[in-house]
Amino acid sequence: WTAEFRFDHERPISERGRKNAKSLRSFLKDRGLRIDIAYVSDAKRTVETLEIVNKNNELFKNVEVTHILYEANLGIFFDLISNTDDSHNSILFLGHNPELEELANQLILRQNAYKDFSFFQKFSTSAIVGLSFPISSWKHISTYPGKLTLFWTPVKQ
Repeated sequence: WTAEFRFDHERPISERGRKNAKSLRSFLKDRGLRIDIAYVSDAKRTVETLEIVNKNNELFKNVEVTHILYEANLGIFFDLISNTDDSHNSILFLGHNPELEELANQLILRQNAYKDFSFFQKFSTSAIVGLSFPISSWKHISTYPGKLTLFWTPVKQ
């Protein structure tokens, strides 16, 4: 990087990130996937990613941009999920690694015994994971492991 920012939080989206975000937008649109609520880190690059992926507000019905997702721990993610209104059937987090990969692993594996293990070979920029849960309320997110229903990464160009 030729630093035009003082802090990582201010770092803009890279050219690769921009291409990957456009690929993710196409992937979601082509499959008719709409997200009920998206929780988005307020870091500059994630907000720019949001603007690309959710162009014209077509894919995310509700968006909450928040500072608490920047360098969030698992407890913050679980609090957000369990406090999400049950009228929302789908939740998306737009944030940072390694935190999101750690969250996905925790939601699938449900234990800390695999601390050095990742269910995913490569969790790249703009990757998306879809999980389903046999629950009727987000308050029960910690009760059952998630079933992996989708894993997509952008093609390297």
